[in-house]
Formats: sequence, C-alpha cells, structure tokens
Amino acid sequence: MTSLQTAALPTDHIRGPVRPPGSSRPARNGFLLWVLEGLVALGASLLMTALARFVHLDPMSRIGQVSGLAALQLQLVLLLGLVLVVCLPAMRRWPEAPLRFAAAAVAGLASGVVAAGVSLALRDTFWPLYAQGGDSGTLQAWAGALMHGRPLDGAYPPVFPHLVAWTAEAFTGGDVGYAMKLLSLLFTGLLGPVAYLAWRLLLPPLWALGVGVTASLPMMQPYKPYTTLVLVALVPVLGKLVQLLQRSKELPRRRAAWQGAGLGLVIGLLFVLYSGWFVWSALGVVALTALVLVRVRKDGGTRALVTAATTLAVTTAVFLAVAGSYLVRMLGSAGSTVDRYCYFDTYVEPTYFAMWRDDLPGTDAWSTWPIPGELGGVGLFSVVLLAGLGFALALGINRASVLVTAACAASALLMRYWYASHMERDQAVMLYPRTSAQLLYCTLVLVGLAGYLAAQRYGARRDAAGGAAPVRAFPRLTPRAVATGALCALGLLYGMAGSATADRFMPTTQTDTGHLALASQTTESLNGHCSKYAPNNKCSKPGDLSGRLVQGPDQGTLGCSPNDPFPVRPKASGALRSVLTTLSAG
Repeated sequence: MTSLQTAALPTDHIRGPVRPPGSSRPARNGFLLWVLEGLVALGASLLMTALARFVHLDPMSRIGQVSGLAALQLQLVLLLGLVLVVCLPAMRRWPEAPLRFAAAAVAGLASGVVAAGVSLALRDTFWPLYAQGGDSGTLQAWAGALMHGRPLDGAYPPVFPHLVAWTAEAFTGGDVGYAMKLLSLLFTGLLGPVAYLAWRLLLPPLWALGVGVTASLPMMQPYKPYTTLVLVALVPVLGKLVQLLQRSKELPRRRAAWQGAGLGLVIGLLFVLYSGWFVWSALGVVALTALVLVRVRKDGGTRALVTAATTLAVTTAVFLAVAGSYLVRMLGSAGSTVDRYCYFDTYVEPTYFAMWRDDLPGTDAWSTWPIPGELGGVGLFSVVLLAGLGFALALGINRASVLVTAACAASALLMRYWYASHMERDQAVMLYPRTSAQLLYCTLVLVGLAGYLAAQRYGARRDAAGGAAPVRAFPRLTPRAVATGALCALGLLYGMAGSATADRFMPTTQTDTGHLALASQTTESLNGHCSKYAPNNKCSKPGDLSGRLVQGPDQGTLGCSPNDPFPVRPKASGALRSVLTTLSAG
C-alpha cells in the first residue's frame, strides 16, 4: 500500500469497514485515541493562547500591532517545530498514533493563534469585542437577567447566555462582560480542535486536518465565535449519521443504536448552542435521509431498513431529550417577529458567497464589493469552488461526506434565494445573508473531498497494478515524508490565516471590524478600570443594559443603512434584538 493511500484510508465508504461480531476492543481503542486527539488539540490551542501573555505590545499602535502579530508567528513556528521533532521520529516505531497527535496539535494551533491575536487586541481590558455594543451587549444583558432569576427569551439558543451567566458567577465576581471575554476567547480557540475532531469521524488524520480545518479558516470569527463553531461541526456529524444509516445492512442493531444515541447527543448540544445552521440545512438533510432509507431498503431488505429506522429513532429521541424543550419554544414563537436587519451582505449580488465578511453592517457592498470576476463576472476562486463541487459529486456520489455537504449547501442556496427574492416585497431579510458562511464552508469542504477521493482512486489503481511501474514524476513517498510536507505546509498556512484574521480585529478606526476592539479599549470596566492603552487615559462609562431586554416596536420596514444610495429607512440597532423570536433565529 502506498503512503499516499495510507494517508487516505477509506473510512467514509458507503459500506465502511465492518468488524466481526464481538470485536469491541478495536472500537473502544479507536474511541480512546479519538478522545486523546481531542485533548491534544485542546491543549495546543490553550497553550498558544496563553503564550500571548508574554508578548509585549501597545495594541493601539500600528507598529505595536505588527510586532505583536510577528511575535505570535514566532511562537507558532517554534511550536510547529516541536511537534515535528517529537512526532516524526516516533512514527518509525508507531506509524499511526504519533501522526494522529501531530495533526491534532496543528489543528489546535490553527485557531489558538487567532485567540492569541484577539487577546492582544483586548490587552488590559475586561471587555469582549465591542464592549457593550451590538450583539455583545445584548448577550451580556441576557446573562445578567439570568443571574437575577429572569427567564431567557425562548427563541434564542440558551447555552451560551447560560454559560456567560455561570462563568460570571463562578469566576469573574458577577462581571458578565469579563465572563463573555473569557468565553469568546475559549470558543475562538476551540474552532480548530472541533473541526478536526468532527471530520475525524469520517476522514483520516491528515485529511481531517487538510479538509476540515482548512475549510473552517473563513469561519474563524472572534465576534460571537460559538455560532460558526456549530457550523463546522454540524456538517461532518450529520455525515456520520448518514454513513451509519448506509451501513445498516452490516452493522449489529445494538451497536448502530448506541452510535445513533451518541450522535443524537452531539446534535442536540449543537442545536442548543446555535440553531441557525439547522434551519438552513433542514430541507436538504431531510430529503437526503429519505432517499438514503429508500436505498437501504432496496439494497439490504427489511432487516436493514429496521436497523436504519431504529438508529434514526434513537438519534431523534436523544436529540429531543437534550433540545426538545428549546425546539418547542422556538417553534412556538415562530413568526411573532420579523428580521429586518440589513447586514453587509444584504447589499451584495445574491449569487456571491466566495468571501464571507461576517454579519456586521457596512456600506461599501454596492460599490466595491465583490471585486468583478474574470469569467462573466465570476471570480476564479468561485470557479474553483464549483469545479471542486462537481468533481466531489462525480467521484463520491455515494459517500456520506459528499452527499451531506452537498445537501446542506443546496438547502442553504434554495432558502437564500427564496428569502432574498421576497426581501423587497415583505420588507424582511430573514437572516438570509448568513447562508453565505454555510455555502462557502460547504463548497470548500467539497473541494477538499474531491482531492481526498482522487488520492484514494490513485492509490487503488497503483495497488491494483501491484505497486509496479510507478510514474517517474511521482516516486513512492514514505508516510513520514508525506506527514512532514503536509504538517509544515498546513501549519504555516494556518499561521498566516490566523494572523490575517486577528489583524482585522486590531483596534482602529479605519476598518469595520477594528472599531470592535477600539470600543473595548475605550470603555471603562464595571470595576472602574480604564485600559492603560486608551487615548489620553480616558474611557467612556459603561451603560445600563436593562433596555436591551425589551424589544422595540416593529416598524414594518427594512432597517437599512442611511448611507444606502436609495435611502428609505433608518438603520437597525442590532441583529439579535430584531430576531429574538424569528424561526430562522438561532
């Protein structure tokens, strides 16, 4: 077997590897290694974030920002070198485990460097990004209300506001702003480990790193980071569920039920953390599941169908046990409030999703964004995304990972066009610009999966020829050589992406995202502390957040920017306040 094929073992086949009855020890050992991979990734992320404390800078100075970001890159390169020095020699004796842990460590460093960069931007302030402004202030108001025994609005997922309230009570002396800062940094650092672990359910280590973590790079949003964390985990977890249904003919029913229960628990936790991506994905996933059940019945008969139905029933039951009460509240409040908030993407040509600029407001979308593309107005990056989609479907039309990713993308695209086409008539946005993130993530994943499937096919053809007569331009590579090249290239890529992401959130008045950290640096903390980096050592006083708990009256019109070249309506004050009880909220 070639090293390229070894790095692409077929863990995502329609049937998958089937162990003989009673062979539970390999499954337990595999799960234990998966957990250890997660601990390594988490440790690497926390270490990278903690090392930012030793970086000297003035975050309000551009020279200081550049020096700080360079210091983080130096730390990252040294840690990457340490990973290679420790793991690669160990692969001589243990080919598999060191590679797992090396890939996990690089995944943790990928998002840890972003969290470290944001911590530099927030140096010497107790506030999260945007202090008490926008959605940050609304979340703090909800957490404060929970600390005083008041219930949370039923339509918004409850986990994050409860986490902020619990952290404030347990660790920050009741300071919800400081609690939200700590949690935001933690969730920012978790994105890489979560993406890696989720895709490890379907892919080998290097491919989970190269596909899952790389596709999550545009999703690294330090402002409300828990939202995109759910997206990068949801797609592969749903893919694992569909793979489980596809394998119903071979799997013992009890084992399938237990795995379904575990997936139901994970899906339920993701739903109560942030439910928006479920809304955009539901149509495609439900249709795909129905088609898979039909295929299972055709290929495996009644027994396979019963096993698949049992798996699906157990998954649903556990999901409802975890998230059922919130689901009922969310559905019960559907339609009572309409989202009229104009995001930046509200002004963007509706087929464009190749770059997502988060859900903050902006005014240049109708003039300079996106940059005109080279092919009929379509950029080459978009062409690459669509080519990857086509190749992935051609090579893996029966693969769960491909089918679920494509189904989530198709569902989001349909709902995007539906709501965008009715926006003027209904005077409602209905959060459709957030589908840009899902479409970009899914198409990036499909590009990676196309490469994974092509590598598998190349390795299979090479093995079928008995390993003889390899192409001279591609000599046989050792597993250590493949690991060295992949880890070095991906590690440096993640460092560059992390630095660019963190740089966008450095305090400045020159960018839309720079004002978030600027607000944090210039707002006095609840304990009276003013950041020593604030201009002239002067900070504004914190405000009263109690007004955030009361939703204003619906004006019945879009809340678009007053800088719109065709202004007709006032600007909305924030996304969360306008969508508290919208079905699409999450």
